[in-house]
Parts: sequence; C-alpha cells; structure tokens
Amino acid sequence: MNFLDLDLALSTRVFLVGPNASGKSNFLNAVLFLHDLVATGGGLARAVETRGGMKAVRSLFARRQPNVEIEVEAQDHEGTVWNYGLSFTHNGKKSDVPLVVREWVRRCRTNEAEEEILARPDRADKQDQERLTQTAMEQVTANRDFRQLAEFFRSIQYLHAVPHLIREGLTTPDYRIGQDPYGRDLLTRISEANSRTRVSRLKTIEKALNGITPQLKDLELRKDNQGRPHLQARFEHWRPNGAFQQETQFSDGTLRLIGLFWGLLDEGGPLLLEEPELSLHSEVVENLAPLIYQMQKRGRSRDRDGQRQILLSTHSVELLSDEGIAPEEMVMITLGKEGSEAVVGSNVELIRETMRAGVPASIAIKKKSHVPDARQLKLAFEGR
Repeated sequence: MNFLDLDLALSTRVFLVGPNASGKSNFLNAVLFLHDLVATGGGLARAVETRGGMKAVRSLFARRQPNVEIEVEAQDHEGTVWNYGLSFTHNGKKSDVPLVVREWVRRCRTNEAEEEILARPDRADKQDQERLTQTAMEQVTANRDFRQLAEFFRSIQYLHAVPHLIREGLTTPDYRIGQDPYGRDLLTRISEANSRTRVSRLKTIEKALNGITPQLKDLELRKDNQGRPHLQARFEHWRPNGAFQQETQFSDGTLRLIGLFWGLLDEGGPLLLEEPELSLHSEVVENLAPLIYQMQKRGRSRDRDGQRQILLSTHSVELLSDEGIAPEEMVMITLGKEGSEAVVGSNVELIRETMRAGVPASIAIKKKSHVPDARQLKLAFEGR
C-alpha cells in the first residue's frame, strides 16, 4: 500500500491520475477490499490473504507495524448516511491471521441524530477473542441491523477485461473472490442474464460499437454443441450476407469495449475501472468519458442523482481531454517521501479555476501528475 493516510470525498464519476507506481491500483484495491469482506468466499482473513498478507496490506512507508484502518461514508436512496469503520492488525509475529481491533457502524437518518449501530470490541468479543478474527460485516447473524450496507459493499465491482482471457474462456482461479474481473467469466455472465435483458444490452452495445466499427452487425450470444457460450457478430463486406465471426476473431479493442460496456450496463454498485483506454484507438479514447457518462445513466443501479458511481484510473491524455470533466471528478495522486498523497482537483485553486475556465483536465493537471524524471529512462539506455 502506497498511502500512510488518505481522506477524500468522491463524486459520482472519479478519474484517478498519477505516475506509475504512485498508488492508483492501490486506491481501487482499497475500495474493492470492502466488497471482498462480504462477498461469497470472502471475509476479513480471505481478503487479506488474497492481497499477500498483512505485510502487503500495510503501508510501504510505515516505520512500525500500525493497525490498518479503513472508513467509508455512504448515503442511500432515502438520504440516510451510513458510516462504517474497520481497524485491524495481525496476531503476533508468528501468525498472519488478521484480528479486528475496532469495528463500528453509525447511521444518521434525515433530520435525526446519529445513532451507533455497532461498536466492537464488545463484551462477547472480550470473552472470546476468536470472534475478533471475523468482522461483524461479513456475518449474516451479526449484520442484520446494517445488512443494507453489507449489500452495498457486495455490489462493488472491479473490471479490467483482458481480451485473450475472454477468448480462452477459462474458469476463474480459486484464489479469486467473486466474479473474475479480467473477463474469464464474461461470456458466462452474459449467457446467465435474463434473455430480454441480454438481448437489450447487446443491442445497446452494438449501437455503441457501430460508431467505431460500422461493419459490425447482429451482435448476439450463441451456444455451441457443448453448451459453451460464444459472442457472434456479422461483419459486412463485399458479399451480400457478410461473414460471421466469434469472439476468438474479434480485435482486442472490440473485446475490451464489449466487456466495458457490459460492465457499465450491468446491475451493481460502484464500478472500478483500471485503464479502460488500453487497446483502443486514440479517437475512441477521446470519446470514452462522455460515453461512460451516457452508459452510467442507462444502467439499472442508480444513486440519488440517477447515476452509477464510476471510479477509473488512467494515464491517457486523450481520455482526460473531454471538457465535460469537472475538477471535483479529478483525483490526483503524487509521490512523496512519506508515501503517496492524493487531492481532489476542486481543492486545488489553480486547477479548479483553470478547468472552470474551459481548459481540459489533461492540460490543467499536467504538472500535478508528471513523472519525477522520465529522462532517466533514456539516459539509462544511452549509458549502455
């Protein structure tokens, strides 16, 4: 983990920018940690284990072995504000099993005082220390009073579709929690959707793709003789009926867009996207931000503003060139001697005023997200 301490208010759409190894993936992983706490096959111990144990979860810049703490505040459709916090450590040098140090849930309904729903450790925890190896959030017998919050965490999705994994159609590895974010199970997820929903979404995706590959028609899902699902589309050419192709013949860019669009249209809570511009033509990337915005509104899961929350990391100047991106949607991560730091664009006066004057984010944040000394890469090769 790159961060020693981080406290940010996130908008409905968030663009994470910063140098390589600054912590963009760590930022998304911290949000995904909440999902892994409550997902099937997850829980505190499993969520820590899949990330490489407590050493990997703790900050790289910590001088001692401090507790790891995460706190999140979320507002539901009725305006109720939920606050969840978890602090944990591990059980001594000989054991990497995480132990709950503190866990709390608070709720504040509209026009009412804040109330404490959960405060651990409680009396039962002090009588039985083994209870502290699990969070109350992950236990259906313990989270009854705040299960709504647990279901929200479970709805968080991470997506980074890898074309060759989609083509191979291999099963999700055992070490993963929940659905495979790299696309191994994408075709299965599409096939398991309600027939009407599947057809409607694929038609929407086909229309979106037509602006990029106008020769692609009749995108649909078919099963082979062994019952395995395949995407199929007709590519128009000089022959009257064109030629049908399956996902194994689709380009990397086409497959990544299909995976991205399906994820955006799918039901769920916050969606975490890692570098969605990969494999895409620069002109497509330039239109990706407004396209994501349009897809946000088409999805069935909505927040109070009518949109699904999207958090994405990017290195793309083209993606950030869209003038519709607001300063409060930018999160800039910078490298420091005491760990990485992050700031929302609207909290930096120069960036805020520059962007509101019509300057795109790609130019306004350039000095904030620069690589410390990219010349060293060139000099290293010149010295050989």
